[in-house]
Amino acid sequence: MDTDPAIQIPPGSLSGVGLTDAPESVYRAIVAQLAIQPDELVEATGLTVESVTASIGTLISRGLVDASGGTLTAVSPLLTLGDLVAKSERDARMARAALDELADHHRSIRQQEEFRGLEVIHGRANIGGWINHLMRATERELRLFAKPPFEVVGVAETDSEKELAVRGLAERVIIERSLLDEPETEQDLLASLDRGQQIRLAETLPSKLLIADDSMALVQLDEGGPSHDVVVVVRPGGLLTSLTTLFESLWERSIQLREAPGRRIEPYPASEDALSDPMDRKVLALLLAGHTDGVVATRLGVGLRTVQRRVRHLMDMAGTDSRILLGWYARDRGWL
Repeated sequence: MDTDPAIQIPPGSLSGVGLTDAPESVYRAIVAQLAIQPDELVEATGLTVESVTASIGTLISRGLVDASGGTLTAVSPLLTLGDLVAKSERDARMARAALDELADHHRSIRQQEEFRGLEVIHGRANIGGWINHLMRATERELRLFAKPPFEVVGVAETDSEKELAVRGLAERVIIERSLLDEPETEQDLLASLDRGQQIRLAETLPSKLLIADDSMALVQLDEGGPSHDVVVVVRPGGLLTSLTTLFESLWERSIQLREAPGRRIEPYPASEDALSDPMDRKVLALLLAGHTDGVVATRLGVGLRTVQRRVRHLMDMAGTDSRILLGWYARDRGWL
């Protein structure tokens, strides 16, 4: 009884051992017979005489068919196809290994391309060499984040920094508040102020950072502690642009550090008593309530330029160019 075509399992394919459709059809027809004549294969396969003839030649050359005596018989598939399938499997495994190797190589090259602007530096001696190199290579301005401990990427009076002063380069430094608790920090900061550095204070900083012009930067990579022996060199590109943008953003939000009387560092040189003028208090209160300069002038019955001068005076006392930070400063010093 014929099997229902709908539930027949389709035969496998010998394309994996290099047989195309026509030779495989001829081979299957030969395997199905104990012996068969070449001319009978045309009817058995539905192929043309030319295609059957070419297929027979392929099968004989591959050792799959014996044509002795003019009759075609199939050599045991287990002997012939087994070797071919085993070879094909070995070739596939070798191809997989080559694929994995090439993929890893390609991935490595891509990573090198993506991070070619970065270089990781290990060891304090190497880091110190890079710091000196960047300081000497700077042509316009150095920008720094300073965090404890002070001596690695800080503002101490080193030979390289003395050279910066002689060359007249601009230096802007943002220090983390905790740095004020470091031994000898105050003397170093006073020396830096004497040299003309602009120093501002932030509550926290993400890492130590040194930016030379807009051409190169050093960023601390390790998490802190006394070692600080891993940094990354950042060359021009998107990451360097991001670092300079971050610096400028924090600079705008930081408090200016100044020298207080008696050669002391005081991050808040203006005390509560410094805001003794009642008009200044009124201006500040209205300003922090969210009113514009024009509204403040109207409410107080004074001119707009008078309000603007008083706001400028308040910002100078706070050591900031930001009105937002002026409010934070006023709260911290108890001005209101």
